[in-house]
Amino acid sequence: MSSLHRIRTIYQKELLDILRDRRTLIAMIVVPIVLYPLLMVGSLQAVTIQESSLNKEKYIIGVVGHKQKDLLTYLLQWDAMLAAQEKPIDERVASHPDDEAAAPLVELVKIIPIKSEAALRVNIRERAIHLGILFDSNEFLKAIDQQNGVTILSDEAEIRGQYVTNRLEKMFKRLSDRLVDQRKKRAALPANFDRPFDIEFVNLSAPQSILGQILPLILILMTITGAIYPAIDLTAGERERGTLESLMVCPVPVIDLIVGKFLVVTTVAIMGATLNLASVTATVYFGGFDMLIATSGEGLPLVTMLLILVCLIPFAVLMSAMMLAVCSFARTFKEAQNYVTPVILAALLPGGMAALPAARLDGVMLVLPVGNMVLLTRELLLGSAVPLGHLLTVLFSTTLYAVAAVAIAATLFGKESVVFADSGSLKTLFSRNLIKPARQPSVAMSMLYVSLLFPTWFFIQSALSPAVDENIGGLLEASAWLMPLLFVLMPLLMLTYWKVSAKQSLFIKVPKARHLAAAILLGCCMWIPAHELNLIQYGLLGLPQAVVEQAESMAETLQALPFGGVILMIAVIPAVCEELLFRGFLMGGLSSSARKWTAILASAAIFGVFHFMIFKFLVTAMLGVVLGYLCWQSQSIWPAIIAHAMHNTLAVMSVVKPAMFESMGITLQEGAHLPWPMLIVGCVAVVVALLLLRRAAISQTRSVMVSSA
Repeated sequence: MSSLHRIRTIYQKELLDILRDRRTLIAMIVVPIVLYPLLMVGSLQAVTIQESSLNKEKYIIGVVGHKQKDLLTYLLQWDAMLAAQEKPIDERVASHPDDEAAAPLVELVKIIPIKSEAALRVNIRERAIHLGILFDSNEFLKAIDQQNGVTILSDEAEIRGQYVTNRLEKMFKRLSDRLVDQRKKRAALPANFDRPFDIEFVNLSAPQSILGQILPLILILMTITGAIYPAIDLTAGERERGTLESLMVCPVPVIDLIVGKFLVVTTVAIMGATLNLASVTATVYFGGFDMLIATSGEGLPLVTMLLILVCLIPFAVLMSAMMLAVCSFARTFKEAQNYVTPVILAALLPGGMAALPAARLDGVMLVLPVGNMVLLTRELLLGSAVPLGHLLTVLFSTTLYAVAAVAIAATLFGKESVVFADSGSLKTLFSRNLIKPARQPSVAMSMLYVSLLFPTWFFIQSALSPAVDENIGGLLEASAWLMPLLFVLMPLLMLTYWKVSAKQSLFIKVPKARHLAAAILLGCCMWIPAHELNLIQYGLLGLPQAVVEQAESMAETLQALPFGGVILMIAVIPAVCEELLFRGFLMGGLSSSARKWTAILASAAIFGVFHFMIFKFLVTAMLGVVLGYLCWQSQSIWPAIIAHAMHNTLAVMSVVKPAMFESMGITLQEGAHLPWPMLIVGCVAVVVALLLLRRAAISQTRSVMVSSA
């Protein structure tokens, strides 16, 4: 029986058992179908009911003395009379059913005279009255130059006081406009005498778009919830029923059990996300809420909902792996629920931050777990235009976190200290006395560190990035200092603590002459096909103006700095640090469980993502593949460092010393292709270097076979 057949059998069996459970079906199907219609309809009805009740309540307004009571009563009656003269009440209600004209303010208020201003303030603080009004003068305005000061005292936490305050503010504005018009007529002044500018404010947002603010967080939480029960049932539930131990000793590889169970949890989580999104879509379209959720005024296209579903898939994988890893430590169903609660709270923190109205899908929020998905979903639901770079950054970062979480879950679930120990499992994982020496780091270790480093490095780069008109030299210097610390020293400390051989993990080995020759050829010629691939990509997709401005700023900075310092900061330090991290620590960890090309391609893709340039991802990842192949075939990190450093050096020289290239007939202007002879020579040199590596590997294999015979 093949591994795929075993995984499929485990997957089908566990999935059927999960779907037979009534609680799973209720949480996954019934709740989404009922929740979203109730949420949308209930929210709108609650707002309507609240507005209706506020229009019918009696509001208590306090004033100082009976004269001020008479003055306020007169103003309220005058305003109601003017409003009735301008438009009958039935017309106003029909045109603006929720407007204040539907219920004149004079009919809603009760005015109470109070002895002093101090007593008035005390009554407001104690909420004995809803509002207080102070007039500077107790007389109505009669003279043309007379003015009366009005002070409105209220408690911002009292909703009724705020409602009356808004009504009074509009009333005084109407009365002021009417008095101004009367005064201008008396003085024979034109109507626009005091209005030199005609200003109009247009609000394009929909008031009901609050639903679009709330729904993303609910969708994310429902996706998390979908992974909770199957993760608990397949770990703590198995242990509580006494079937986990017997399952682990079956003649089935542990990795097949882990993959089968993980796929079940992920499937249920994705099914839950799909059903939740389908319920939202059906409620939006059949309930007529599409124009209320999107603020663009064009409704919500179905393509947007499908895009949201695609974005939720890596997030569902991430949360499924996290839940499976956490629940692996639980001994009972109840204990697993206690372990899951902190995970949900931890997810709520960045999700709540992203749900704030002022939060934007930019900067560090692009790579903040959970928060980036909430913001992306919100922007798509509201109909906002999301840049392609932002969308891909969110998806790439979430996918990276998901891969790391899967590796950690697989490692934890397969450990005997976690599966069979009765207590102290978490402590045994970090006890150095129980750690066995290893030649290479595990996939979980390498992916965990890289996934934690990704948002950290992104935040550092964003925080240090200068403004458009500022020098970029500070960023280069800071990166040169921080890269050895984060890319080399921290992984070395991890390897040391976990008793992993740094020499074996980082491929610290003296290369052969053939490998060095291949590295030099690649270092000298990789930039040629890379340059042409960049031009082809820019021709198909275009080049953003921001990228052009950034390149020009970088060129000016490099030309102003000392040549030796530029080579050190851009060529030498990044080459050493990036190769030790991506081709050493990361690819070494992946090679412990993955095959050759899986490890090379995965490390190259992560290498491309770490450069935070979507428009250069393809070329950067392809360079990562070549460097990974060079390291794998030579089993040494030094050829990759040499090729990387030479490639970066030539890139720097093309900017700092363009005259050297022009002397050879090479024009490196924007959009200029290389001469055909140079392109042919460069591609042939790259192919020869790759053939040297392949022949070296074949000869090594033959020598091993002869020695073993």
